[in-house]
Amino acid sequence: MHDSLIWLAATFLVLTVALWRPAIERSRLRASGFFLVLWAVTGLVHYLPLPYRPQDKYSYEIAVAFLSLAGVQLAAVLILDIALRKIHFPKFINEVLVLAGYLAVVVHFLVNIGVEISNIVTGSAVVTAVIGFALQEMLGNIAGGVALELENEIHPGDFVTAGEASGWVQHVRLRHTALKTRNGDLVIMPNSQLTRSTFTISSKLHRHYIPFSMAYSQNPQEVIEAVEFALRLSPIPGVANEPIPRCVLQKMQGDAMQYAVVVYLTEPGHESIAISATLVRLSFALHRAGLPVKEITTVVEMFKDEPQAEKPDPVGLLRRTPILRLLDDPDLIELASYLSPLSFAPGESIIRQGEPGDSMYFVVAGAAIINFRSPDGTERQVSLMEPGDFFGEASLLTGEIRSASAMAKTKVDCFRLDKKGLQHIIANRNDLAEDMSVVMAHRQMELSIVRERLDNETARKREAENQVQLLARIRRFFEIPSAR
Repeated sequence: MHDSLIWLAATFLVLTVALWRPAIERSRLRASGFFLVLWAVTGLVHYLPLPYRPQDKYSYEIAVAFLSLAGVQLAAVLILDIALRKIHFPKFINEVLVLAGYLAVVVHFLVNIGVEISNIVTGSAVVTAVIGFALQEMLGNIAGGVALELENEIHPGDFVTAGEASGWVQHVRLRHTALKTRNGDLVIMPNSQLTRSTFTISSKLHRHYIPFSMAYSQNPQEVIEAVEFALRLSPIPGVANEPIPRCVLQKMQGDAMQYAVVVYLTEPGHESIAISATLVRLSFALHRAGLPVKEITTVVEMFKDEPQAEKPDPVGLLRRTPILRLLDDPDLIELASYLSPLSFAPGESIIRQGEPGDSMYFVVAGAAIINFRSPDGTERQVSLMEPGDFFGEASLLTGEIRSASAMAKTKVDCFRLDKKGLQHIIANRNDLAEDMSVVMAHRQMELSIVRERLDNETARKREAENQVQLLARIRRFFEIPSAR
């Protein structure tokens, strides 16, 4: 083996290893390594017994051919994949250039071992026809690959459905297109098959109908309004905000009315996750509206009685609320009769900053995140509401717009109290409004410390000023005469 070939092979080996990390087309580096292995095997031929050893001329030319093929792959990586990466040549051009390099190596090899190329060209008409017929399928795949590259309609990451196969495009080669299915399998689809059949490229914004049924006893307009309000209240993962989700009545069946939620999904291939999140939101919304979905079934299920979960004590919950600390048990029992039980799904908005409101919420189970959005659009968490906590009291007592947002971190069970429930009690207790303003001013002071990072002295001064203003707003909102 010539020393020059050994040094060249060593250089190619070092390049193959060095280019592994920056290269995108690593299959070319694998091919380069394969040709280097064949070159090494050619060198071992010299150690065969003399009767089995080929002539030095042939073994040398074979070794040069293998090194040349490795060099073609390395040149493709260096020039097309790294140096000219930003130009984004169509892949079929890369493949054609590599094939041209292979052809040049083969012709050079044949010439060097004494084969007359002109004789091959002259007498190759029949051979060419035979080879062309044998390679008809491969040539069709290559033609399909060229067509796909020129049309530039399919890109890696697209979700494609062709016949029974569907998946995300991994790459488009001259001969095939690789799809990764939802199950994680890799489907290699010949380009000729892909171009001959109708295939669908899923849009990044794909409309989808999610059906559900309701009994005839439920008012259709109430169902539609409750569903649309819940779906638009806060974002759902995998569902677009625009076009806005809609709810439609599709048809009236024998035993139920058939509705459908119309949403635009944003993650092709992951529809099941978005559909599940939408149905969860739908279920919670209908329950809150007093329109629960009921199963219609003829199956008789046998099950053991399970212990009932302990019901929340609304009076005890109100008793632990600081702004209601002056109320005695009769007042608390009366107030508890006005509480409305509600449940919210994880990720669902309970109240939103900037919107009007006249109610407050008491957390029974789960956790809710309180977020504040600053004027520059930055949103940050300011507190976490857990069982026993309450929020939204400022809007309940003053009728002002919400100063922060609340979103369910987990499933949240809570009670809602609105102005109507508090109107009679607060109007007959002169001291209640003033005490509520003290508690509210203190809570707002704590929130201001987080928002504006106030020092303690400034915060205390603002608390005293806010208490006077809050008392005046509470009296005005509930039409309570000022104390004389």
